Amino acid sequence: MVLLETRVVVAKPVKHRTGAPDPMAALADLLQETHADPARLFERGLALLVQVLGVDRALLTRVSGLGFEVFWWAMGPRITMADVFEAPEKGFCPFAIAHPDRLLTIRDSAADPRWRKSPGYLELGIRAYAGVALMVGDGALGTLSVQHHAPREFTRAELSLLRTMGYLMARTLESENLKQELRAALDALELSSAIVEDSALQGPRSGLPNRRYLEIWLRSSLFMARRRKEPMALALWSQPMVPGTKGRLAAAAGHLRGEDLLVDLSTDQYLLLMPHTTDAGAEALLARLRDSLGSHPTGATLWLPDGKDMTLKSALRRVAKAFTEANREGSDLVWSHG
Repeated sequence: MVLLETRVVVAKPVKHRTGAPDPMAALADLLQETHADPARLFERGLALLVQVLGVDRALLTRVSGLGFEVFWWAMGPRITMADVFEAPEKGFCPFAIAHPDRLLTIRDSAADPRWRKSPGYLELGIRAYAGVALMVGDGALGTLSVQHHAPREFTRAELSLLRTMGYLMARTLESENLKQELRAALDALELSSAIVEDSALQGPRSGLPNRRYLEIWLRSSLFMARRRKEPMALALWSQPMVPGTKGRLAAAAGHLRGEDLLVDLSTDQYLLLMPHTTDAGAEALLARLRDSLGSHPTGATLWLPDGKDMTLKSALRRVAKAFTEANREGSDLVWSHG
């Protein structure tokens, strides 16, 4: 998901052209003010919805591996987010995504049999709601919605503004995601040339990528691992640098898949990273490598780089613990699952 900073803004009066507030004229003003600035579009766009529609809140939610989360919002004066921030899924977001082809509107949840027993009304106190799914291709990134504590009828012009704003924000999120993927691809290309040109990225004895290379490699690999929500398998072993070892390591590295990385972690100690790989897939790959490297006690673990395990440090602790146990037991492979 796009890595934009989470923001909150209290809506201020929006200047309109002379006469009664015109939602689409306000949108035209917004586009002029926020051209090519995604953060400004979110900030001013949500504030505009609160002001023009006269509602309590306007918010963007996104769908992540942890469920729904609010990542940008605006509020009217003396309004709080209260429990909306903690549990956005209670505020009708799943229903908007379940029917992405139409805009979900609720005039009064307390009087509507479909919604009067919903947590959106009973727990969050939302009486009026309008929301639209933010679609990219066939998938929903999240929702754009407005909420109000009292019954409210939304006019056709107001709903048109919300729908148009949702389309603009979905395209903006899509563009930011593509920029992130492009940066990740450029990082990968930069690494490919750097390893050839800069000996400081190589282990002096093994000729393999070293810790410094690993730190740069993680920039692109972690972005894709989080986007795919797939585990990365790690394996750690030790073997002495005797005659022929460097050639065997080079042969093993040559038989890896394109995204795998074999690192000279420290003296005579080697770390293999295998993106989007399960424990069964890792065991199959390690079995093939033994043909080149011979059999050595090996520790392994799975790492899912998400909100609970964002850095490599915890995964390295697990794989080092498994490696110690493998040496103690004299076992080819020991897993540590945290």
